[in-house]
Parts: sequence; C-alpha cells; structure tokens
Amino acid sequence: MPHDTGRITIGDGDPAPLEREAKFEVGARFLLPDLADVAESVDILPPLLLRASYVDTPGLALWGQRITLSHRTGEGPEDGRWTLKLPAPGDGTTLDRIELSWPGSGDRPPDPVVALLAGVVRHAPLQVVADLTTRRRRLSLRDGDGVFLAEIDDDLVTVGRDGRDQGSFRQIEVEVSKDGDGLLGPVGDRLSRAGAQPSTEPKLVRAVAMIEVLGRPGDATPGPNPTMGGVVGARIADGLHRLLDHDVRLRLDPEDPPGHSVHQARVAARRLRSDLSLFGHLLDPDWVDRARGDLQWLGQVLGAVRDADVLVLELEAVADRSDPVLPGGTAGLVELRGVAAAHRRHVARALAVAVTDHRYLALLDHLDGARSHRPVAAPGTEGATPVDRPAAHGLPELVALRWNALHRAVAKGGRHPSDRQLHRMRIRAKQLRFAAESAEPVLGRPARRTARAAARAQGLLGDLHDTVATVEWLESVAPGLSGPAAFTAGVVAADQVARRAELREAWAECWRGVDRPRVREWLETS
Repeated sequence: MPHDTGRITIGDGDPAPLEREAKFEVGARFLLPDLADVAESVDILPPLLLRASYVDTPGLALWGQRITLSHRTGEGPEDGRWTLKLPAPGDGTTLDRIELSWPGSGDRPPDPVVALLAGVVRHAPLQVVADLTTRRRRLSLRDGDGVFLAEIDDDLVTVGRDGRDQGSFRQIEVEVSKDGDGLLGPVGDRLSRAGAQPSTEPKLVRAVAMIEVLGRPGDATPGPNPTMGGVVGARIADGLHRLLDHDVRLRLDPEDPPGHSVHQARVAARRLRSDLSLFGHLLDPDWVDRARGDLQWLGQVLGAVRDADVLVLELEAVADRSDPVLPGGTAGLVELRGVAAAHRRHVARALAVAVTDHRYLALLDHLDGARSHRPVAAPGTEGATPVDRPAAHGLPELVALRWNALHRAVAKGGRHPSDRQLHRMRIRAKQLRFAAESAEPVLGRPARRTARAAARAQGLLGDLHDTVATVEWLESVAPGLSGPAAFTAGVVAADQVARRAELREAWAECWRGVDRPRVREWLETS
C-alpha cells in the first residue's frame, strides 16, 4: 500500500517504515459491512491488479525467520519494486513488520538486499517459491479533515508456481496510518461480526501451504517424552534461530546497530555457548570446542557494543536530571557524551566487520549443519552420555549441577564478596537460568520456578556489574578530558559507586529469595 503507516528507527539513523495491519480470512461470499459510522469519510479507490513473486531459499530459510522477500508489480515503479519485510514487535492482534523496498526489475534481488540477508541465506540460492496475483478492491477511511486513517483491501489471491495455478483464497487487510490506530478495534469488530476470521499470517503462508507443508518458523520445541538428544537438538536450533532473528537488523545500519538487537544477539550467543557446555557430554568434543570458541568471540564483539550502550544510557540519564551539579553548565557532560558516542561507533564498526567475517558465517553454517547431522559423541567416547536417555531423567541432574555451582560461588564470596566474586556469581546465575529454561519445556513448573529465581539474581548482579564497568571506563578516559568533562566523569562515577553499594545491600535479600526450598527442592534428589 502506498501510504506511510508509521516509522520505526533501526538505529539512531534514518527510520524505516513500519507496516501495521490486521488481516482477516474470509470466504468467497463474504460481504464487506457498512463502515459509514466508523469513519467520517469512506471512499472507494480504483482497483488494482498486483503481481508478487516471493523469493526464498529451497529450504525456506527466510520464512524460518519470519522474513519475506518479494518482487511486486502493479503499483509503484514501472519495473516493479523489491520489498523486504522483517518481523517487528507487536501486541499480537496485528501483523507488524518493518518494510524496506528498492525499485528494480525482478531479474535478481538488488545487491543491498543480498548483503542484508547474507547471514540468513549464506550459500543457499534464492529462487521463486510462489507467484501471487492479487485482484484488490480498496476502501479509504479518512477523518472530517480529510486526513488518511486506514485502507481496507479486499484481496482475491491466485497462487501459482512454475506457471501453473495452485488455487486461490480471499483475504481482507486493514492497514492503518499513524493517525488511525483507534480504528483497528471498531473496524476489526465490524468485520468479525460479519464473519471474518482474524489472522496474523502473511499471504505467503497461505500460498506455500497450497504447494507444500510449511513448518512453523523457529519452532524448536522438543516433542513429547523427548530424549536428551532431542533436547540438545532443539537447543541448538533455538540458539541459531535467536541469532538469525537479529542478524539482518545488525546489518541495516552498521554504524549504529540497534541496541535491542545487539543485546538479544549477545544473549543468544551466550545462551547457546552455555547450552553447549551443559550438554557437551552428549556431543562430539571437537564440534563443541569449535562452536563454543566462535560463540565466545562473537559474544565479546557484541558485548563491547552492549557495554557502550549501557554507558550511553547512563550519561543520558545524567542529562535528564533536573539539578546536576556541574561546573560550566552542561559543557562537560556534552563532551563526555561525545566521547562515549565515539567509543560506541568504534566498537560498532568492529561488529560490522565481524558479521561479514568468514568466521561468523562459518559459525552459522556449523550450527545449521547440526540440525540435519547431529554431532553426537562417537560410541566409546570417554565421559559421553547416550543421547537416547529420557530427558525427564537427565535434565534434573544437569540443572542441579548449575545450581550447585551457583551455591558454591555464593558461599565462597561470604558476607562481603569482591566485585570479581560477584561477577562470578552472575555468570553462575545466568548458566543456571539457561539450564532451567532448557528443562522447562520438558519438566514444566519446577524448572520455570528455578529459571525465574535465577533470572532475578542475574538481573541484580548484572546491574551491579554495569556500575563496575561504567566506573572503569570513566577512569580510563578521564586523563584525556577537559576540566569540566573530567569533573562530570567524577560525578557520574560517584553516582555509580553509590548505586553499587545499594545493589550490594540488596543482593543478600535477593539471594535469600533465590535460595528457597521451593526453588531447589526438585534438584536435591537428583
């Protein structure tokens, strides 16, 4: 649709369009209800004949990450337009996607698109997986001042592949502008009462389902009564999916990758590295060593940007305070923020290089290959555990190992642990959380309770670690700052030291909440 439906910022640079729409499945005899009382102006727009060729790998790697790539004709440039849609956070009632487009013929995707998809696609060829011809009837909804609020599209879609029709279906789309969010509810209710069924699936799902069975993207949940091998396979697949879920976003603006995607990709790398350590006795040790080494490297590159983001956020918080006691006004703070921003750009460039590095792409291949050829330990490998052991028996033992490691770290730290000891506790809490989350699909509530307790401990200790890292950075840059900026650095450092003391005081109570019988009793018999 040609309307500007809102904007979402990928980094701190130019925003990308955010497509927000509600979809409804309807039958051939469905009649659009009267919407005259929903908007002050309801106008019939000229119909359109649209053609879209959806492109993916033979294994549907793009769809596996909820990404669609298509070449469209019928509106816009004469040669057509390439459209890339990425999933965006939403409330579940609408299909929210980041939409990017490039004019050009359908011979091959533009080079920028190929570069953005390098991590997801890698060596696989891109090919047309479905051709959609859409006969679209349109209504425009506007307010009393003529401001566009929404477009309602009644689409009759014919699916083709290799020049042959595979069937057709009808779908209603309601796409709202940034001024029209309030219409989604009333229009949706009116359509539902008329017999339309709400849906959040793109057209590609219906199209490909007519051609072949389409799996749920990113579904790495082990089946009923899984074996240990089944669980570890699911964890590897889930880890790869989480990494790829943010891969494209890290490439969209190499100079300014979005902080949320940096953080989530880092968590994915660390979670997967922890999982491979936990389940390493089931797997080929050489395969595990290589994967964990590469994940550690990736986590460090992502971690440098994440640490810079935490620092930038702290300095922004200082700027928002109403009464900072700073000499010379805010000049020192402006300088300090500039130094922090420059540091962020420097480590972001290192990340941009890393995601195009052969080592990173080979890591993705390494993980992807494990989904079809599980790297289990060879028979007779010392310390190996059979992969066909029931997960319900093996998982409590592994989670108990993580629990005991955290408990030992806390005991070793005593009543006045050092920053280094608290950091070690944070690592152990994180490993316990990941282990319990791995067990949750199989063991249910006891594992979920332990995972949540570990997450609370990890969160507090993570905040404490951030104060330590911020003070260390401020001390490292202070010698090169002007007088006002150095003073500001001192103010921020003092604030962080005070915050660290508060978190230390809170840790004892937090640990008492974690070290409760209902959190650990299911592990004590393992």
